[in-house]
Order: sequence, then structure tokens, then C-alpha cells
Amino acid sequence: MQLQAGPLPLYHQMEQDLRSRLHGGEFEPGDALPSEERMCDEYGVSRITVRRALDALMAQGLIVRRRGVGSFVAERKVGARSIALKGSLDEFLAGAGAMQPDRLSLEHDARNPEAAAILKLADDAAMTRLELISRVDGEPTAYLEIYFPPEVGRQLEPQDFITVGMPIIRAVERRLNVRVSRAQQKIESGMAGEVAAAHLGLKPADPVLLVTRAYYLASGQAIEAVFVRYHPGRYSYVIEFNADGRNG
Repeated sequence: MQLQAGPLPLYHQMEQDLRSRLHGGEFEPGDALPSEERMCDEYGVSRITVRRALDALMAQGLIVRRRGVGSFVAERKVGARSIALKGSLDEFLAGAGAMQPDRLSLEHDARNPEAAAILKLADDAAMTRLELISRVDGEPTAYLEIYFPPEVGRQLEPQDFITVGMPIIRAVERRLNVRVSRAQQKIESGMAGEVAAAHLGLKPADPVLLVTRAYYLASGQAIEAVFVRYHPGRYSYVIEFNADGRNG
């Protein structure tokens, strides 16, 4: 499959095609993917493009990369099942706006390989990082780390994040005069870790609800990567389903 220049970056096109091949069963867990050189020939792209596509798949937990060996399909977690749900972005953000965030820090030279992969940046790219604590009824409920690509982060100011009841991504839209077209969210179990535990009143090894979220423009560009650790005793996630297909 030779990729074509267009509104979607080549690495994103390649990521989508490889993801489709993985979900379609072309490769089994543990199978080796074609070499980077072979994928360069197959897709008609540079090695940098191949690596960025693979980095994104690795960040999603679909593949693992072994230095000096190659890329392999990730083993499925025993007893774990991934379920994809779709819904309204506006309805989701309406709920998110109910939380009361307190800004802890805003820095413009942060590095995080997982966030960089979501934002399609180099592993060591400098990003803007916003750190927040969200409260419900005054109790610390969630610890958030939000990353922005440098071209977005340079336009953000601390006062952009103080509007009560407005989700962070809506403040970003307003500042940049853009509109997010879709978001992708993964929910899984995790550990609090040292920093989040200190803010949430937990121990570092305590379990938390770990949410990874990305927001995308219509062009396919990711403009925000979010990592949230929710206090297990102060947060629940409820979804209502209706037989007639209407949103509840």
C-alpha cells in the first residue's frame, strides 16, 4: 500500500492501516511485524515515518518494540477485554465540566515519551505540560497531567484555565480558534504512583482508575494528550444504554 500526500500526515495514515491489519487478524499476538526497511518499501515512506507510526501503536499497547530485534504484536492481557464505545463528544465534555480543577503547574519544557507518541512527536520532544487536581465537593478526586504540542503550548497562558465549569479542551479551542472533531479515551486499572498519591491521599501502590485521552482536529492532528488518575473511592464511571439508540 503506497501512501499518498493529503490532509492526514503519512505516519498517521500508516498507523491507521497497521492498526486495521492488527485488528483484522493478519498478525497474531507475539508475531513479528515486517522490518522497518520492508515497511519503508511497502508504504513508500521514510524510516522516520515508519518509526512514528510504530511509536503510536506502541503507546496504544498494540505492539512492543525490542531494541535491536524488531516490533512484535503485543500479547493480550489474560482475562482482559477491550470494548469500544462511541458517543457524543459534546455530552462527554458537558460532564467533564462539572469537575472543579485547581492548577498546580504549567511548564513549557516537559518530556514524556507516551504523550509524545500520542501527539506524533519525537520521544524527547519538549511539550507544554499542565498539572491539575480536580475536586468534587472539595475532595481531591483526580490528578491530571495534560500535554500539548509546542506550537499549541506556546499560545497558552495560565489565565486560559481558570474558567469555572469549562473543560480544558474547550479553553484550548477558544484560545486557538479551532474546533476538536473527535476524542479517544482508554480506561484501565493502574497504580497511583508517588506524585498522584501525594495529591489524592493514597499510597503509591494503591490502585486507581487510569484514563488516557487524546483530542483530535478534523485534520487528524492530536492537540492534547491527557493522563488522569482517579481516586477509586471518590469516582465512578456510569454509562446509560438505550435500546432505541437514543442517548440517555
